[in-house]
Amino acid sequence: MPHVQRIGKVLRTIAMVGAVALLSACSPDPSAPGGEAPDASDAGGSGPGVAGSGAEQGAQGLLAETLAMEPQVRDVVGRLTGACLRDAGLDRFPAQTPTVAAGQPAVVAPTISPDLDQARIDGYGIHASTSGSESGPAGPAEFTWSSADEERRYQQVLTGAADGATVTDSTGRPTLGGCLGQARTAVYGEVAAPQSPATVIEKSARSAYAADQALTDAAAVWSGCLRQAGYPQLLDPADAQRYAQYFYFPAGERPGGPVPAGGPWPADIAKDKEIELAVADAGCADQAGLRAVQRQAWDAAVTDAVDQHETQLFGYRDAMAAALQRGQQALGS
Repeated sequence: MPHVQRIGKVLRTIAMVGAVALLSACSPDPSAPGGEAPDASDAGGSGPGVAGSGAEQGAQGLLAETLAMEPQVRDVVGRLTGACLRDAGLDRFPAQTPTVAAGQPAVVAPTISPDLDQARIDGYGIHASTSGSESGPAGPAEFTWSSADEERRYQQVLTGAADGATVTDSTGRPTLGGCLGQARTAVYGEVAAPQSPATVIEKSARSAYAADQALTDAAAVWSGCLRQAGYPQLLDPADAQRYAQYFYFPAGERPGGPVPAGGPWPADIAKDKEIELAVADAGCADQAGLRAVQRQAWDAAVTDAVDQHETQLFGYRDAMAAALQRGQQALGS
């Protein structure tokens, strides 16, 4: 029987990969206005986490690819909403298809220590991420209304509600009308979107990850190494990065322990302190073998969480695949 169950799981995984490939083929054109296609890695963890995304990474990749469907579907909802607004006679309104959808579901991998070379050059990169983007490209200009009447007209056409009134359905529950409600109904079959399994999967994965004994042992060695280097007890690499932020900002409460005494410091001194801690963090991670243990623990935790909640995950995948298909058909009609 276990052999049969494993075969069934393999077949479901193959079906899932095939569905993802089909979705990618019919996803919104990134070259169209307001239709930049989100990176699938945003849905399943990116940045300094323990793993990236991609179908080659098993459960993590499948989870990331599935969760990446939501921004694709939201893009279609935005396109339909914009078309409806224009049909209603509005020629000026905010973009309806943001590049990064607010509230996008994610299962974010735990933070790992930087590698030694990276740490020596830029520490954790904290100063660069908090000092503004003076040399980076300018963001889009903020949309402004020419008059209060123009804004009121837009809100009424968008939501179907006049003067901020709440629209309710037949049961008295608040709902969306107007162009937004019309677009969401065309895509989802109703105003509400399918419930993402991201939160429950991440909760299950983090619980299993925290209970991993090999991870606990390696983290203790890493933490002890940093204490020998003169730092307070730090729980994990994410805690070390939080501690480093207090080199720059006013002292106060830090979840998990004390903040650096004597801070904040001028930016150049704070940066030196950040690099010093990051180098110690990287060296201790090398000594403890922490990065490899984190990756193994997270891989196992995500795989178990996906197995536990596969019914929800596959149900969400199917619902979002159907939503994207309906949305593409509505755009083409």
